[in-house]
Amino acid sequence: MRNHLLLLLAITLVTSPAHSQIKKREVNSSRKAEARQGLLKDNFVISPQLIDMPTANVLQGGDLCGGILLFEEGGMLARLSAGISRRMMFGISYGGDHLIGNEVIKWNDGPSVHMALRMIEESPKYPKLAIGLDTQGYGKYWRESDYPDKTPAEIDPAKEPFKRYTYKSRGFYAVMSKNYQAFWIVGLHVGVNYSLETSDKDRDPNLFCGMNWQLGRDVSIVGEYDFAFNNDQIPALNGSKGFLNASVRWAFQPNIYIEFAAKNMLSGQRGDRDYLRCLKMVYFSRTVTPPPRRTFFQKFKDLFSSKNPE
Repeated sequence: MRNHLLLLLAITLVTSPAHSQIKKREVNSSRKAEARQGLLKDNFVISPQLIDMPTANVLQGGDLCGGILLFEEGGMLARLSAGISRRMMFGISYGGDHLIGNEVIKWNDGPSVHMALRMIEESPKYPKLAIGLDTQGYGKYWRESDYPDKTPAEIDPAKEPFKRYTYKSRGFYAVMSKNYQAFWIVGLHVGVNYSLETSDKDRDPNLFCGMNWQLGRDVSIVGEYDFAFNNDQIPALNGSKGFLNASVRWAFQPNIYIEFAAKNMLSGQRGDRDYLRCLKMVYFSRTVTPPPRRTFFQKFKDLFSSKNPE
């Protein structure tokens, strides 16, 4: 229990704005407005993730993005991503169920990792392309204790979720993204994936798509649809209709936004259960590239130049 708490606390601290400010990241105060717009454009509007689904937008080297997701049954998931080059990013996530409430905490089996590599840059005519791996599923993680009236041998993973998340992780994926700007910024995304969660013996490849639409400077709407070809065998999950998710984002600070999401909206109301509602807070920071340093010979040459150095 202590090790689990320390791991979640470590990820949470790193994703918090106060801790991240310790890093050597500086924003020129004379360009405050420009920095604000840059942050919103690079991370709030052009985000590396929609709600659960990845995009081809990859964090730049030195950039940082962290978030805390609150979901059903008092669940919490901490996620941290960092750009390690101009085309590649890497991250880790960890969480559990019943962190909020008075029930016994059930931690995920272990941390999950995600990474992405942008293969093709976006052009005016063509979308950008990225490939990646994401082992983090979403929603409740189903285990033996969720079926107290059955022994492990009596649980049929092909009929009820077992040793998996409610919404499977992407696994290996490839995704294309294209951003358009007129009165608003609109991003369109489509991808294919193969999940590594196969306890239900459903190993079909899957398709997903989504869009993000900026309504104002600080507000955007996000929608995504998972065809659930690899998640349509268990009636209780309602995967036969696919999973439709939608959310609203509000950036109340240049580098922080909150997101309210409604997930599995095609499930309909079943008894006392309805579609899933989640809350997420995301923090991001961007490294400001300093101007190149001028050598001694360049400075000496400037003394005899009639033009001022840039």
